[in-house]
Amino acid sequence: MIYFLVTTCIYNDCPIRKERYLNSICKLKEVVQTLNLPSSKIIIIENNGKRPTYLDNLDCEVYYTNNNSLPIKNIGHKELMDVLDCIEHYGIQMDDFIVKMTGRYIFDDDSEFLKSLTRVDRYDCIIRYGPYFDEKQSNGIIIPFDCITGLIGMRCRYIRQIEKPTEKEWIEWKWGKASSLIPETRICKLTTLGIYICPQNFNYFLV
Repeated sequence: MIYFLVTTCIYNDCPIRKERYLNSICKLKEVVQTLNLPSSKIIIIENNGKRPTYLDNLDCEVYYTNNNSLPIKNIGHKELMDVLDCIEHYGIQMDDFIVKMTGRYIFDDDSEFLKSLTRVDRYDCIIRYGPYFDEKQSNGIIIPFDCITGLIGMRCRYIRQIEKPTEKEWIEWKWGKASSLIPETRICKLTTLGIYICPQNFNYFLV
């Protein structure tokens, strides 16, 4: 079973965020249908508590948590808790494959990640290592296990072993480190994901 866990956070009635969520999730539904995967499910995760939202109208399962209210500043920590809570709530099995996707990001029609999903039986992880920005911006600093977590795929058993980051650690390092538990032959290392991202709500660009 392939689960698409789409992380969202609705606050301040932001119309731009709403538009991006709706565009992203509608596109995801379209590409999943086009892929014709044998067994898959989309679950939207929202972390500001159970209440009616526009996400309820998207014909997808919506799971609400209260993790945005945790006394933690690290957003990646909260997002990981959302994913782990969802795994528990839906009884997702150890061998199930989970695609974790940031709800504002939009698939490209020619996505390498999507192509890899059609061969998911070969893999326990689909990942793009390295930062989302141009490596020239990193001042030559190389972070072991850095990766893009706005779109990443991993078997449930390995996600359950991801370490929670401290306040000063990036969640990307923890997902990347968890991938080191997987045999190299079972990791699909992509150079491009084929998704438009907008970190920190800036303009979209393709990675």
